[in-house]
Amino acid sequence: MTPAALKQLENDLWTAADNLRTNSDLKSSEYSTPVLGLSFLKFADNEYRQYEKKILAE
Repeated sequence: MTPAALKQLENDLWTAADNLRTNSDLKSSEYSTPVLGLSFLKFADNEYRQYEKKILAE
């Protein structure tokens, strides 16, 4: 990923976070749980993909 693409991704993520905060009636303690859950699912998916071929071979 190029530095420009990485910067654009960062800007897009901040814009999405700002929209979540301003366009919902949720408090930070209420939207942090789903956001952290999505982060964990992405981490778990990345870990699974790393070992997927081994798992399927068994």
